[in-house]
Amino acid sequence: MIKVMVVDDDHLVRKGFIAMMPWREHNLEVVGEAGNGKKALEFLENNQVDLLITDLAMPVMSGIDLMRCVKERYRDISMVVLTFHQDFELIQEALRLGALDYMTKVELEHEQMDEILRRIVEKMQEQHVRTRETKVENHLFAEEDEGPYSPEVKASIWKAVDIIHQEFQNELLLPDIAKRVNMSRSYFSRCFRDIAGKTFNDFIREVRVNHAKDLLSQTGKTIGWIATQAGYPNEKYFGKVFRELTGMLPGEFRKSQR
Repeated sequence: MIKVMVVDDDHLVRKGFIAMMPWREHNLEVVGEAGNGKKALEFLENNQVDLLITDLAMPVMSGIDLMRCVKERYRDISMVVLTFHQDFELIQEALRLGALDYMTKVELEHEQMDEILRRIVEKMQEQHVRTRETKVENHLFAEEDEGPYSPEVKASIWKAVDIIHQEFQNELLLPDIAKRVNMSRSYFSRCFRDIAGKTFNDFIREVRVNHAKDLLSQTGKTIGWIATQAGYPNEKYFGKVFRELTGMLPGEFRKSQR
């Protein structure tokens, strides 16, 4: 389920919005709500959120200021603006800060709720694909035209990288992944190293540790829980790998982010 947080200073509007939207039909679940940006940030410190829907004009901390903080601290959270004012300057500022979309009172009155949520989920999916492809392309295709491998081989390595990003929480063995992309073990190993710029095992470790770094920065969960989420059931081994890649233990890294 996609975890949603709704932020609006009008209590009745916030409750009504949460109640009327068909969240579950679009694999969405409201896990939190707040009346201003400050309260929202307090919630985000200890809870995982995938989609933030926020009003713009709020006391204590505005929606714009909240979005600036979220963009800086929680890179993986998608943002959507919920506004009952046609203030296009504020809306444009929100879009510049990375808002996927915005909803106005007119939309809520005249558009189907299903259509609004469908549109948002589609944009989230597109955003995640672009983010993943950008990260991978930095490794894979910097020298695509000059590389010695065929487009078919590169496509197989791309597929393997995508499998790693999708399944890094599970046990991933080189022979199994090579088989899934229809390559021999030895040839896959060599191609992966040459194209991705890292060995298969080093690439997996980097993906897992990067995910752990995000969780350490964005949640208050225990190190053991984060280790499991990053694909390391053994907390001690996770700490060893994390220190090898970052120079710090997980707890030290968390403190450095605050």
